[in-house]
Amino acid sequence: MKSTLKSLIIALSFLAPASAVRAESADSGVELAFLASAMDVTLLNEGGKFVAVDLKKLAKGEKCHLEKDAVVMKVGPGKEPGTTLVRYAAPNLSHGGCPFMTEFELSDADYTAARAAFNARADEASKKIDDLKKQLGDKWTELTKSAEPQKN
Repeated sequence: MKSTLKSLIIALSFLAPASAVRAESADSGVELAFLASAMDVTLLNEGGKFVAVDLKKLAKGEKCHLEKDAVVMKVGPGKEPGTTLVRYAAPNLSHGGCPFMTEFELSDADYTAARAAFNARADEASKKIDDLKKQLGDKWTELTKSAEPQKN
């Protein structure tokens, strides 16, 4: 439960910038997803990426490991047919893992499953927030108003 909540919080932190980007362009293509299973992926970043936890650099074409529920962001279509190019959108906290912003390809089927997992959790979170609003009633408005930035 803790890892699911942590993953959801990380993913939701990307929604604010994503919303701003969407306001700029109606079809920006910004989508977040949770990997449906753990997997080793091939790094596609030009020049490689530095893995802070392991204090080493991974070159383009080397493999790294992502755990189930890792947050990924769609970049666009992959170079290979039937693939989607994605970017790891969370910091690496374990040895052997992929560095932040690692680009790699997922099969379209894996990406579709990952996107469905994200949408399911987003819907679940929205329902929980709606339930809290109902339970708190006027207190919800009072609490959320006090959290808004004050205008001078």
